[in-house]
Amino acid sequence: MAVRTQIYLSEELYKRLQDRVKATGKSMAEQIRESLVLYFNEVEANTPKPEDPIWQIAGSVESKDHDLSTHHDDYLYPKKGNEE
Repeated sequence: MAVRTQIYLSEELYKRLQDRVKATGKSMAEQIRESLVLYFNEVEANTPKPEDPIWQIAGSVESKDHDLSTHHDDYLYPKKGNEE
């Protein structure tokens, strides 16, 4: 089942979409649907899943250095003259 919707595009996006229609022969609606599928696939692939096992170890380790999450580069790549 398809659901009809209406969207507003900037003139630039509309022009680019029209150019793609001419180049591909695909309708605007088809290209917008394809673009949304690609977008959602990418976003979902890059979104951490709650069932990912990595979350089971998060917070299970303690360190005397309480700023590792924000200053990890400083520990991994100390500046010259700053080595411990």
